[in-house]
Amino acid sequence: MRSLRRTLAVRFSLTTFLALLLISLWAFLGTHYSLSRQIDESLKSTLQLEAATLAARLPVVFQPGSNDLDTFVRQVNRFITVRDSAGNALSANTVFAVNLPVDSARLRQALSGEHVIASQSWSGHRIRSLYAAAPAGSVGGAAVIQVAASLQPLGEVERRIFSLMLGTVLLGTAATMVGASWLARVAVAPVAAVTAQAEAITPGSMGNRITAHADVAEFKGLVGVLNQMLERLDGAYQQQRRIIADLGHDLRTPLTALRGELEVALRSERTTQEYQAVLESCLEEVEHLSSIGDSLVLLARIEAGDLQPQLAPTDLADLAADAVRRIQSRSEGRSITLHGAGGAGADAMVDQKMIGLVLDHLLFNTLQHTPVKTRVDVTVSSSVRSVQITVADDGPGISDDLLPHLFERLYRADQARTRSTGAGLGLTISAAIMEAHNGSIRAARSEFGGLQITLDFPRLTQAAAGNVDLG
Repeated sequence: MRSLRRTLAVRFSLTTFLALLLISLWAFLGTHYSLSRQIDESLKSTLQLEAATLAARLPVVFQPGSNDLDTFVRQVNRFITVRDSAGNALSANTVFAVNLPVDSARLRQALSGEHVIASQSWSGHRIRSLYAAAPAGSVGGAAVIQVAASLQPLGEVERRIFSLMLGTVLLGTAATMVGASWLARVAVAPVAAVTAQAEAITPGSMGNRITAHADVAEFKGLVGVLNQMLERLDGAYQQQRRIIADLGHDLRTPLTALRGELEVALRSERTTQEYQAVLESCLEEVEHLSSIGDSLVLLARIEAGDLQPQLAPTDLADLAADAVRRIQSRSEGRSITLHGAGGAGADAMVDQKMIGLVLDHLLFNTLQHTPVKTRVDVTVSSSVRSVQITVADDGPGISDDLLPHLFERLYRADQARTRSTGAGLGLTISAAIMEAHNGSIRAARSEFGGLQITLDFPRLTQAAAGNVDLG
């Protein structure tokens, strides 16, 4: 596994190495150019002196000294040769200068009056030569002055400079590696601290939060995101525990009733009618268990995305009217009234079966938790962007602090946990179905004082309706 700390140190050191290398190369090239210019200027100065000497009809000053060329280069390093128009040496400042190589092309240019500089090889040396015409009237038929200097000293200086620069680059890179390693370790240390605190949070300590480096700007966002995730996990964990407890209760209630019925039936001989009554009671409990199982499976499929809605343009007023007709036979004296007309204003893209199931859940839930003669209003309305279906009653309702929990799994506002025939998942399934339709569901207190559930659907516009494939 790649180490972030090592990666940061290596990349930072490599970047510094390349930067130092480029700076050193640029400095070296600049130094080389500057030294070369100095040699050229020195050759021009020497040429001017010799030209003045020849113009005064004086001979070239001979430099006595060592007979060793390398020693002469280190001590003097100026070779002066006066040549005729054919390039033959007439006089020189040293015996070595007599053998200086002649560049014929540069010699001709010098004869035409130009000052020409050229680099040549000579006796194992690289030399720089300046050619210029001798002053008119020079003694002995002098035509061209050649002034030269060996580039060996320049090469030695450049090698020393290059060695110093290379050493600087290597030492700078090594120092950068040490500093980058320390800096990377310091930079990554908060991550290790945050990781250690996160690893210490277990199911038994889900209430703990990460506090390490939460006040550092660069880590504030990360710590905040992690703590938000922990809050969601804590909420999911607590909800899971409650679901298990509630589901155990909901399963135990019909099982206990079923067991009691069977035990009573087995205590003594019963008539056919009594056995039939026991079986009918047992069947009711089995249907209750099946309802719980079916609801859990349906909810799991919806939340997993296995059950996708088959969307089609639908008049929600007609859908609500069908749901009201289905529930009328079970209203038991409750007044269920549909408000709102259908038409294009109430159209939305929905799965008719799924939304029909949602409406059935809402109306059945209203019948379960309201007394006889309760008023129930089902209203279909629309706005510019959405269509709403509202189910409101004037029953006892629930307290405001319980409204946000209505759509949680197996939640019942009845804290006494009185047994009902439902599985406690109707509103949860409704919320999941509405989310799959990009809609929303919300609960509030109705204007009659009871409970009001509102379904909100994106409205089907004419442009969107024109793009629907009905084939």
